Amino acid sequence: MGSKNRILLGYLHSIVLHFHRNMFKSKKLYLTRKKSNKISIEHPNQARFIEEHNFQILLDNTIASCHYKEDGVKNFITVYEEEYFVYGISINNFRNELTTIFKPSTRQLTKCKDTMTFLDKKEKSDFEEYLKN
Repeated sequence: MGSKNRILLGYLHSIVLHFHRNMFKSKKLYLTRKKSNKISIEHPNQARFIEEHNFQILLDNTIASCHYKEDGVKNFITVYEEEYFVYGISINNFRNELTTIFKPSTRQLTKCKDTMTFLDKKEKSDFEEYLKN
């Protein structure tokens, strides 16, 4: 548990920091309690990563970044147990904060595909195979 209404979720992986230089102010990723409550209501299945303190698993399994909707938010695609998740990090604040986490539909992933930057070429081929099925 962090201080001042913040929960420490984990640390950004070095490959993410390599591909997005000078974007993040630190390696630490936080979440506000208010946002945590909102995620647990709207996305209860994904909230288990926050509640069980396992969010670092998602951070370590990040495969790509993409521009989805908002400016000031960088979205990342991660894979865990053959399921894809999207989480967003706000880059406008003084610290890195999680904005959302959800399990996207294939249509949402296809929409995001054009702006994706893959961190590994093997992951790109696995992702394209997933979209075909």
